[in-house]
Amino acid sequence: MKKAVIIIRSNLYRKTVEELEKKGFYAFSSVNVLGRGNMRVEFSIADGSLLNDIKGTHRFMTKKMIIVYINDDDEALLAETVIKLNRTGQQGDGKIFIIPVNRAVRLRTGEENEDVLV
Repeated sequence: MKKAVIIIRSNLYRKTVEELEKKGFYAFSSVNVLGRGNMRVEFSIADGSLLNDIKGTHRFMTKKMIIVYINDDDEALLAETVIKLNRTGQQGDGKIFIIPVNRAVRLRTGEENEDVLV
């Protein structure tokens, strides 16, 4: 089992979530986050578009973070889906982190590991 942490532009969030659901990824958490990368780039907070009149700034940007727990076999499908929808070729497209999960327990039933995903 793995944990996928997906950080994307806010304006692509709804489209990404809809496509993840179509691919069978129904259970996830999401939160608004502020962050920045290594590059100096300016974005509009409202829609994530580049602003041409302000250069050289390096501030936190509003993003969406989606957390999805997946079976090992679903890693490629999840990554391909997110990349297809969010890669614009511009700075600030986001990132995906895939992290191994050592143990998971469904509190209500006591089910463990992959059984908590169904």
